[in-house]
Amino acid sequence: MQNRNIDKREIELLELIKKMISFKTTPKNFTEFKKTVNFVKSYFSDSGVVINEHSFNGFPALFIAARETKRPKLLFQGHLDVVNGKDEQFTPLIEGNKLYGRGSVDMKSFVALAMKFVKDNPDLDVGLIITFDEEIGSENGAEKMAELGYSAELLFNGDGGYNYSVIYGEKGILKFRMKTEANPDRHPYPWKGKNAFDLFVDDYKKLDKLFSENGSATDEDNWHTTYAVYDVKVHNKEFYTPDLAEAKITIYFTEDITTDELIEKIKDEFNYSEITPFVKSERVFINPDSPYALELKEIMEKNFGREIALRTENGSSDARFYANAGVPIVIVKMVGEDHHGDNEHILIDKILPMYKSMEEFALGYLSKENKEELSYAKEA
Repeated sequence: MQNRNIDKREIELLELIKKMISFKTTPKNFTEFKKTVNFVKSYFSDSGVVINEHSFNGFPALFIAARETKRPKLLFQGHLDVVNGKDEQFTPLIEGNKLYGRGSVDMKSFVALAMKFVKDNPDLDVGLIITFDEEIGSENGAEKMAELGYSAELLFNGDGGYNYSVIYGEKGILKFRMKTEANPDRHPYPWKGKNAFDLFVDDYKKLDKLFSENGSATDEDNWHTTYAVYDVKVHNKEFYTPDLAEAKITIYFTEDITTDELIEKIKDEFNYSEITPFVKSERVFINPDSPYALELKEIMEKNFGREIALRTENGSSDARFYANAGVPIVIVKMVGEDHHGDNEHILIDKILPMYKSMEEFALGYLSKENKEELSYAKEA
C-alpha cells in the first residue's frame, strides 16, 4: 500500500472485502452461496440485527435490518454473485494501491461497506438486501424480494457503471428471439414460395427506423437507444430457399416505456416475424435535480476531494425493480476498473472515502424527520 496514514476502519473494510472475494460465488455455485450466507450471518451474529433469509429455486437472498420491518427508511442493495473468473481471481491480491479479485468492483466491495454500516448502526432504521443471481437476470433474487414487499423510503444501490459518479439514469434492456418462417420453393422457382430470410430482413430493417439513434451513441454520450443482433441462423433444405431465419436481438433503451410496451411497439411494426422475449429489464430514470442525488454528489466531492459527475449510464442494475414504484434511488460505483475482466480491481485508498460518503449521506438522511417530497421525471 501507499505510504499514508491508514484509518483502522479502512483496515477492517479491506479485510472484509478480501474475505468476500475469496468466496467463489459464480453462477449457480450453490455450495459457495451457502458458505457466503453463513459468513454474512456470522458477521452480524453479535449485532442484534434481524436477518430474514429466503431461497428462490435454490438461490439465497438476505434482508438484514435493525428491526422487524420490510420497509426501512434507507435500504442498501447489492449482490454477491459474480461472473466466472480464473481460479486465482478468488485469491485477493494487493499490488500497490490496487486490490485485485473477482467481484472487487462488481460488487462485493460495496456490499462489504454496507454490511459494516448496518452492523455499526443497529439503532438506525436501515436495511440491506443481498442477493445471488444478479449476473444471470435477478429472477431468483432482487425481483422476488421486491415482490415479497421489501422496499424502502430511499434505495441506495452500489452497482453503478462509472467511477466518481452519482447515476441518475440506467437503460432498460430487452432481449428477444426474432423468428421468421415461410413455405419456400426450389431455387429456380422463387415466385412459387416465400423466402424466410427475405421476410426476416424486411422486418429487421424496421428496427433501424424504430431506433434511429442506434449510431449516435459514443463513450462520452451513450444515453441513446441502441440495438444489436447476434446468434443469426438460417435453415433451408438442399436446393430450396430458407424456410427459417432467426436471431437474438438486444435493445438498450432510454425511452419512458416499459419492456412490455416496447414489445408491443415492435410487434406492431413486424409483418412476418414472431418475437419471444427472454430478458426484460426496466429503465431507471431519476430526476437529476433530486435533492438526494445532489446531496450525495456534494458529500462525495468533499470526501474524494474532486468533482463528482451526475450522469446516466449504459447498463442496468437491480434498482430497476423499484424504478416504477416511486421509491427514490441513488446509485454509485466503487472506484475501480475492469469489472468482469481478468484485471478487475478497486483502488484501496478510495475505500474509506466511499464509506465516509455512504455514512455521512445515510446519517444525514436518517436524521431528517420531515423530508422534502421528490418529483420524479418521467422523460429522459
